Amino acid sequence: MLTQLRDIVEQVNATDSLDSAAQILVQQIRSVMAVDCCSVYLTQASEKRFNLSATDGLERSAAGNISIAFNEGIVGLVGQKEEPINLADAQAHPRFKYLPEIKEDNFRAFLAAPIIHQRQVLGVLVVQQTQAREFDKTEESFLVTLATQLANVIAHAQAKGLVSAQQQHKKTIKSLRGIAGSPGIAIANAHVVIPNICLQQVSNEPLPTADETTISDEVDAFQQAVRNSKEEIASIALRLKGQLPQETMAIFDVYQQMLSEADLSGEVKRKIQQGYSATSAVKLIAEGYIERFQGMSDPYLRERASDLRDVAQRLLSHLSGTAFTAKVASDIILVAEEVTATMLANVPRGHLKGIVSVSGSANSHAAILARALGLPALMGMALPIEKMAGSTLIIDGYSGELYVEPEQAVLQEYVGLLEEERELDNIMQDCLAAPAVTKDNVAVEMLLNAGLSADTEIAINEFADGVGLYRTEVPFMLTESFPTESEQTERYKGILHTYQGKPVTMRTLDVGGDKQLPYFPIVEENPFLGWRGIRITLDHPEIFLVQIKAMLRASIGEDNLQIMLPMVSGLQEVDDAIRLIEQAYCEVHEQIRDTGQILREPKLGVMLEVPAALLLLPQLAQRVDFWSIGSNDLTQYLLAVDRNNPRVAGLFDSFHPAVLQALKFIIEQAKTHQVPVSLCGELAGDPLGAAVLLAMGYTKLSMNTYNIARIKFVIRHVNVAELKELLHQAYQLNSGAEVRALFSRYLEQQGLGGLVRAGR
Repeated sequence: MLTQLRDIVEQVNATDSLDSAAQILVQQIRSVMAVDCCSVYLTQASEKRFNLSATDGLERSAAGNISIAFNEGIVGLVGQKEEPINLADAQAHPRFKYLPEIKEDNFRAFLAAPIIHQRQVLGVLVVQQTQAREFDKTEESFLVTLATQLANVIAHAQAKGLVSAQQQHKKTIKSLRGIAGSPGIAIANAHVVIPNICLQQVSNEPLPTADETTISDEVDAFQQAVRNSKEEIASIALRLKGQLPQETMAIFDVYQQMLSEADLSGEVKRKIQQGYSATSAVKLIAEGYIERFQGMSDPYLRERASDLRDVAQRLLSHLSGTAFTAKVASDIILVAEEVTATMLANVPRGHLKGIVSVSGSANSHAAILARALGLPALMGMALPIEKMAGSTLIIDGYSGELYVEPEQAVLQEYVGLLEEERELDNIMQDCLAAPAVTKDNVAVEMLLNAGLSADTEIAINEFADGVGLYRTEVPFMLTESFPTESEQTERYKGILHTYQGKPVTMRTLDVGGDKQLPYFPIVEENPFLGWRGIRITLDHPEIFLVQIKAMLRASIGEDNLQIMLPMVSGLQEVDDAIRLIEQAYCEVHEQIRDTGQILREPKLGVMLEVPAALLLLPQLAQRVDFWSIGSNDLTQYLLAVDRNNPRVAGLFDSFHPAVLQALKFIIEQAKTHQVPVSLCGELAGDPLGAAVLLAMGYTKLSMNTYNIARIKFVIRHVNVAELKELLHQAYQLNSGAEVRALFSRYLEQQGLGGLVRAGR
């Protein structure tokens, strides 16, 4: 039956509406299981009822017109118990509810299974027969398996179907939820962008005839496309210059770098030399890079796949003569399958009010650019974008909600909230230059997380106290071989000089697991618990030593370098790393001894992200100068949750009681052993998270640039003594949701509610 099950799922997946999916589903199940009737009831949570969505065997006209309350009938019982029910004679069951409209008088045998997605009952799948018999275990197993397989399909179809129904019937729908990529409220009509040509449409096959002339022509065409793309990106950057901070403008430097001979362009030309057309070569090389980046768990790095796809798409557009231009004459919300930074920048700034992207996350460059421009953004929205053109949309970038063709009352409410938000933004900007000090005079260091092209990506300004995390692995991922010591030195020198006089914490090479280098492949059954981070660099001291020497050379004359070791789980790892760092220091010191240059020993720290390290804090305190908490990975490992796995992502919770206890333990140990500690995960850039951390005693927070203003605003409007009282209550709570609610109420009382919801 596995083949039949797979066929049913594939057919349902191929449909473009929920109604069609449901009808195909019941017809195929009835045929495969050789039953007299199959029906699917879908949940209508707002009314606490199951609607008969489709049937093959009951009265066809009843579909869409008949519903059963959650506490009624056997269907309701299946939903309540969340388990299958198998009855030889359903009409003899005390929960049987007779509905004359559906004409099921002749049916006796009844088998139903709940359709459950992420702990929510989405519906009930039912088969019936006129013969009074109990379905056998094979049949029951098949229906349960099918219901399980279809849960994701129906969840996705429902999200799409809600909008389809809205377009067809003009009924008010509840808000659809996505990822809040950039906070704020936007109200405007949808402007949908669909590329004229995309990677999937391009052939993988080599040219039928690839003589020297043909190859030369293809190379010439590609080089012209590269020139056109570079000019186009430079033009976009020039147009936005002055509207964006220097750090955000570096996004376009990244695009130019990807088009360079050392990166994408060089590989594409070599592919053309192998007999492929320019378009096919772009597709093959780009898809290889995209696949590598998409497989990474680090959200910042994973979203670079979007940048690569955008660059490749732009090259294809120029090769085919169909380059994207935005013709916009009124206020719009940009909607696309994958909104990119360059697509966003192409729309006139005065008319662009927000963005909605089917794919992407809060770490995509489109989201980063949206935040810098103050544009609300929703990412990861399951929408049939081709049907949305011209629809009135409301974006709530705080809750991640999208309204399509809202009722007048909803529209008026958000118009008022939008005005309140503008007032709050003006107030926050006014305090940006002020010191990060709480109402009861607790000073907080505001550090920055940096990555790609960090020397320009996050420009120094009076609002930051240094770099809390510089991801050194990013440059390694954009080259065809390990960068040389001199290449690394030049890059590190740039960022150290940019932040002259302020600490810059450089994390040593953190690859392996999900972060693969194209020239250093690692294949493992369980990469997340395998050969990665400090384990790789200690096994390859030649790589580690080159990087450390490059950092040390770069620090000469700057005196602001701090080195941090990632994924530490044991003391021997730290001891071995210290030995190698001392070796590198001696070598560099010897080489510059007669030059008059001064090389100072950098401070050394460890990243606390593996739970085992928490049990070694007293010993670590004797070996290193500082600790830095990677709260994202620490939460992931503590809760055994891969937050990039949609099946369990909902369980990832930085406010989980166990996570709070771990953070409490770390800060207590830091105070006991007098070790400076900072936190550089997403929790630091979350207003609620910052409040919790302040209550615990954390005074070094590292975050992305766009969070500096609002976290500083929070800091200046809270009282740590009051937060500590709240924290004592929080330790007694049973869930992260309760902790959020507790601190949200406090922020509301301080006039900070507008940072965690719409309005002021």
